[in-house]
Amino acid sequence: MRYRSNKSRYRLVALCLAVFCGACGQQSQAQSNAANPTPDDWPFVCLGRLTINFPVVLEMGAAPTQHHSGYGIEGITGAATDAQRIQGIDIQETAEATGEQLQDIRDLVAFNNTNATRRAREIEPHRVDRSGEASLGVKGAYGFNLGGAFDIGYFDPFDKRIRLFEGSTEKGDQATVKDIQVKYKELRTLYRARLPETVPTEPGICTPFGFFKDPPSGPAADYRIDVPVRSLKYPSLIFFVTIRPADENAPKDVKDLPDPNHVTMDDIQSLKGMGAVAALAAFGGIKRTVGPEPVILAGQPGRLLAREYHHKGSLTTSSSGAAYEMQADVVGVQGRRDMPAITIKMAAALPDPDPLPPPTQGSFGEVHHYKPKRPALKGVKTPPFEEGMAYFRQVLASVRTLPALTAVPKPSTPAN
Repeated sequence: MRYRSNKSRYRLVALCLAVFCGACGQQSQAQSNAANPTPDDWPFVCLGRLTINFPVVLEMGAAPTQHHSGYGIEGITGAATDAQRIQGIDIQETAEATGEQLQDIRDLVAFNNTNATRRAREIEPHRVDRSGEASLGVKGAYGFNLGGAFDIGYFDPFDKRIRLFEGSTEKGDQATVKDIQVKYKELRTLYRARLPETVPTEPGICTPFGFFKDPPSGPAADYRIDVPVRSLKYPSLIFFVTIRPADENAPKDVKDLPDPNHVTMDDIQSLKGMGAVAALAAFGGIKRTVGPEPVILAGQPGRLLAREYHHKGSLTTSSSGAAYEMQADVVGVQGRRDMPAITIKMAAALPDPDPLPPPTQGSFGEVHHYKPKRPALKGVKTPPFEEGMAYFRQVLASVRTLPALTAVPKPSTPAN
């Protein structure tokens, strides 16, 4: 979320609980994690300029094989985040895919380009317009100039995933397909595919399945890493990791962050209509709260909060979708690459009812069958709150900044 300078807005945002992920931003003072050390045999993954340890087997969220999508975990509704974003470029790294699926995405982009330009170019109906498509000279890749914006995609045989990039050429109507060709080469120079557990040794930013190298002109000042991840040791405990540079409009001290666990009637009354009803209903479902408690996250002072909800062990129409939720945040320090703003949430996802609810009949006699929302959690039991809290603290204790990724990139050597 983006912080705003108006403190009343902080209180309002603190009321708006996500259906699945729960509380908003938080923080406080520093505290040692020595009581919950991370086991030595937990492998780590690289995200942003950090490493985080999880038990094996790890499942990193990915984008579905479709255009304009965020990241998610297959078979778990609600385990979703936004796409990655670096220097104004939206990045999607899909689940394993095929060249045919890339072609489907390419055709969709071409079709959308047709609709956007049909009137201006008087294109006859049902004809696909490829006048904005650049010839990249590479099999399994496409690039479009969409009125000054670029839309580029390619299939990477390294891990059989599709990479999609969208952003502005910064040339507006003056942009040509030549600019798309240049942008494609630039992206292939700066970005490369990577396994999540592979740690680069040069300055840059780890995406879930790739690495965006800092250019010689300087490190990326604007980025957002946002991904769900889980370990199959605890399949129902879903982590949501968000890493971004410190926001100039954000509070500079953890004490100034809102506390979603402490809400006044004035806060409730500041919401209108159904917003107030939803907030009251959410608080009515809380069984207990924890925090704010001080915690250390990547060497920075932060704050941890948690909520446990009343539930019946599975999804219901009135539940939040989680048995409990936990969150830790640090605000970061503006201008410090080694001290980003970090939000790590963990939600204990409730499975579908077992057995599934019987079919229902609609007002016109039609039959509605219950469609499972979380088939990946069939037969999975949620760990008790205390066990989940211990696990959450172990993961938090593992977060480290990678010095190699925060160094200043070396300037390029001029040609003789």
